Amino acid sequence: MASLNVFGQASNDSTLALDFQLRVRSEWRDGYRLAVTDANIGNLTTVQRSRLGISGGWNKLEFKLQLQDVRSFGGPAGPTGNNIGAAAAWAAIPLTPKIKATFGRQFVDIDNGRIVGAANWANPGRFLDGLRFDLARDKGTTSFLATWDEGADTQRNIAYHMGTLGGGQHRYSLLFFDQSSSTEADMTTAGGTWKWMPAKGKWWNMEAYMQWPDAGGTAIMWVMDGGTKRDNGTQSGWGIDYLSGSSSGGAFNPVLGTNHKFYGWIDHFYVGTASDGLLSAKLDHRIPCFANRAKLGATLHHFRAPEGDALLGNELDLWLTGRHASGIQWHIGWSVFDPTLRHVERQGHLSGEDNPSAAETWQRWGWISLNLNPSILLQ
Repeated sequence: MASLNVFGQASNDSTLALDFQLRVRSEWRDGYRLAVTDANIGNLTTVQRSRLGISGGWNKLEFKLQLQDVRSFGGPAGPTGNNIGAAAAWAAIPLTPKIKATFGRQFVDIDNGRIVGAANWANPGRFLDGLRFDLARDKGTTSFLATWDEGADTQRNIAYHMGTLGGGQHRYSLLFFDQSSSTEADMTTAGGTWKWMPAKGKWWNMEAYMQWPDAGGTAIMWVMDGGTKRDNGTQSGWGIDYLSGSSSGGAFNPVLGTNHKFYGWIDHFYVGTASDGLLSAKLDHRIPCFANRAKLGATLHHFRAPEGDALLGNELDLWLTGRHASGIQWHIGWSVFDPTLRHVERQGHLSGEDNPSAAETWQRWGWISLNLNPSILLQ
């Protein structure tokens, strides 16, 4: 007998699925995250993520429990560090035909992850513990989230609305995000996005956010980007990001953003280290290959100080990604970053006499990854 879920869709009275992931990635790190001098010896590190979960529904209740084991290997003797825990542990119930409540540990991705993302590219990923309400409407969804991290003494409150206009040609969103913490950034962020798809395979996007740190000041962030996708699968894109620095009233902090996606894979900006503002431009192009079983892509990044007066560096990201007939996804990537003295000094982790050497050294990061992620329907 079929029932209707919270969004009015037909579903079975009970479903049960077993989800499994094994992702192994080997990385060559020689300037990853922080600039290094030419005397630095790069290192090869292998990271592995294993996830095993069960998900399903009973009557109108939905649930998911997923455990993960995160390990890193490295060194000639092969020392291993691991971290085992729950990546997802949530249940969802309908309160009304249009309102659903989800509580527990869950992955949260808002828009494209620029402000709040699940950071699934990282080995442990990112998950939030809390309560979420989703209100489904004909032309959009409104969500409210309250999350907490007892270990970091951090509370977050998020209100988000996404809607469409013009028969789906226009998509917009509004976001309010407040974070209160004794160990992390304490601030309020608000803003929105607008995406226009004037024709098949073409899109334009604008985003703008303001941020008010509890310490005072006002920071801003704005984004303009666009792209095209042709019938043969070839895709091109461009984008400009501006994040204000402390000299203009406040340094914008993406907080829970998936910054690896926007500011270069070598992660010299906003991943692992704070950045005092940024002006970033990028060009992106990808083409299908191997009879459409893989894609070859490249992204060129140009980074400047937020005032635009000083070059911080240029980065090139290259990758090849595809899927084997066995169901394994594979990825190969290589990133090079050419920093300037201004960037190395801004990072501030080296002694003054080492800064010129690091500024003249190309920073490199390469990786190869295999990902098996099947889902087996049990009932």
